Amino acid sequence: MSDVNTARAEVDAFAQAMPGSVAWGLDGFDVVARLRVLLANPELIEQRGLNACAPAVFYRLWLEHDPVAAARFACALLRDGSARIGSLLIAPSWKLLGQRYGQLRLATDAAHPGATPECTDWMLLSALRDSENIWFDYAGEPYTVGDAVAGLTLPATVAGWLSATGLYASVENATNLVMAADLQQFLMQNPRPDLDILLFINTPAIYDMSNTIPATVPDGNLFTVPNHYVHLQSMPFVDDTQRWVHLDTWSWARTWDGWQGSERFRTNYFGFIRATM
Repeated sequence: MSDVNTARAEVDAFAQAMPGSVAWGLDGFDVVARLRVLLANPELIEQRGLNACAPAVFYRLWLEHDPVAAARFACALLRDGSARIGSLLIAPSWKLLGQRYGQLRLATDAAHPGATPECTDWMLLSALRDSENIWFDYAGEPYTVGDAVAGLTLPATVAGWLSATGLYASVENATNLVMAADLQQFLMQNPRPDLDILLFINTPAIYDMSNTIPATVPDGNLFTVPNHYVHLQSMPFVDDTQRWVHLDTWSWARTWDGWQGSERFRTNYFGFIRATM
């Protein structure tokens, strides 16, 4: 655990000493300005159109729990083009480092308005995702086939990132890639300040929720596959009929909370990762 004021001071010192050019096709001072925003509000980190939900939820937790380490990492990554999370070296490809972010954002957002993350978010998310790829370089290009293929992240990889921070005494990966997980086991999950819980889901699990219990219960899915990670923010519970489950989660820089059909959630839920400090 570390202090956000110390992190801000280190970022300010880095900005004062920052070289005229950085390792990325980015404006270094824009990156630093956005980094200050994320240190103040980690929940604002956003993947937007990138297939990078796993890096997003990882950074959301790291920035909150250890802002000094996360800030040092971001500054080193900007300056050198690589940096470490503990012993884990994050070294993005030359293809990603060579991206001209301004041009990419202009072209992408012209076709898909608002699809490109802010500069610092884009750098952090893309670098972490690209560093894990063996066969496909991750180019940080939203809404492309390459992004869809190269952006896939397995739960074991996410668990490895969390362990590498040195923040957690244990990281438990209770997910699977094929079968819907146990709803009753999910209902026992209760996050705490010293316990982070990530859910592995298919996105319909959190879509179309309501602040009040609706009259019509949605059906579950006959076939679905996991494609997203969210941060569980409070203990879930069901209503008296057992047909509705109340969720409180974070993803895409916002809270997704409310009532979801329990069967719809169950068939789109594939387990959790528990990280205990």
